[in-house]
Amino acid sequence: MPYITARQDAGLSPSPAAADADSFVAAGSRIAVAWVRSAPGTALAIVRLAGPYTCPGGSVPLPDGEQRYLNPERFIVPDDAWLPAAGDGQLPPEVAQLNHHYEGCRLQAYPDPRTGGEPITIGWGSTFYQDGSPIRLGDGISQVQADALYEHNCQEKFWKVLEATIPFWGEMTDRQRAALCSFAYNNGAHFHGDGYHDTLDRHLSEHRWDAVPGALMLYRNPGETVEVGLGRRRRAEGLVWGGMEPAVACAQAEREISTPADCEAWEQRLKQGASVPVVPVAQAFTAPAAAGEPPMVVPGLVGPSKTPQDFGFSGTDSHVVVNDAAETAKAYDVEGRLLWEIPALARGQGQENQYKETSTDTPPGIYRIAKKVYRDYEQDPSPAYSADRCSYGWYSFDLEDLEMQERRFGRAGIMVHGGGTACGWPGAWAPLQPLHSTLGCVRLHNQDLRDKLLPLVEKGTVYVSVYQED
Repeated sequence: MPYITARQDAGLSPSPAAADADSFVAAGSRIAVAWVRSAPGTALAIVRLAGPYTCPGGSVPLPDGEQRYLNPERFIVPDDAWLPAAGDGQLPPEVAQLNHHYEGCRLQAYPDPRTGGEPITIGWGSTFYQDGSPIRLGDGISQVQADALYEHNCQEKFWKVLEATIPFWGEMTDRQRAALCSFAYNNGAHFHGDGYHDTLDRHLSEHRWDAVPGALMLYRNPGETVEVGLGRRRRAEGLVWGGMEPAVACAQAEREISTPADCEAWEQRLKQGASVPVVPVAQAFTAPAAAGEPPMVVPGLVGPSKTPQDFGFSGTDSHVVVNDAAETAKAYDVEGRLLWEIPALARGQGQENQYKETSTDTPPGIYRIAKKVYRDYEQDPSPAYSADRCSYGWYSFDLEDLEMQERRFGRAGIMVHGGGTACGWPGAWAPLQPLHSTLGCVRLHNQDLRDKLLPLVEKGTVYVSVYQED
């Protein structure tokens, strides 16, 4: 166990503000510590105590595991006490991916959906402006202002508070920190030690990290109308805590939780250490067929009878493989290298394997994305309500049938698009809107259409292979 020694009289502070120092350390005093690490954006360091410390003249000790800021120039800190820096002070992208998905963005101020009144919210769930003044009904901001407000508030009012108060913060991965930052954004930055989150506090303080996902599920307001939505958020946070990519975690949480009973069931299963694989092994597949090889055969699934190579696949073309059973889409280049993997639905309004019926699942087979791009979001970043535009979201693309499956099954107008009228307004226009069933098209997140699929369409021909339950 390392010790730090005060070179001169110094103080320990619960915040980066020196005036907040609440414990005096006399010159020559030694303190047992678990670790010391740099505090991003400051000249200070954060220390985690490895035993209780009572300052001279004090009566209440700082407990084992407490974290405090200190000036490292005033202490002798041995090399084995330092932890690597947690980052460069920038928020990991996983934080926004979770918060943006569940908060949504509204450029006009609106009342809290639970209270019907305060706190008044705007942008990505912000309740205060950068100067600390509250949001008021009637306020409006631009998208650029909303993004800047979110970044400032999340960094200053949440991330830095968690960094100073959560045990073992410096030992967590970015995704674990992102899960807790999402939880705090929804429950309050000072949740640790506030008396209302004892179970989660205990697991964090005791380094019982396997128990954290189950503890998160406790805080979903059981019995209230918001329970299912909060249950999904808690489940997604738990999955991200375990290392899952946020978009995939949000999609999985939506599949798993539809009712309050689902929330209760997952709480009990997580308490018992249960987990569910994202993709069953029998439905997983790696790379698509290479030139001259037959199409992939996946147990339990039916797919194309041809490959992109049969239609001149070359150069800057790409191949997107949609697995409706696993609810994923994977993109590959002409050499079979994986470009990305994202959540996807090729789901209709009927039962599984009913793709031969109108308005049911996307018929299995191979398609080609037409070059025309429908850019509803770019035409109007803040559209008035429209059922059609709400259905298709930011971008949509026509799929050209290459195996006559539309004709065989009496289908027409199959597309790839985002949006979703079932998401509600304005949820269908969120970057990571919920993925609800269509009338037989392929649905992706709005953000993934823009950032993942659109660049491939602009670069070359994109072939789409769809696999369905047999």
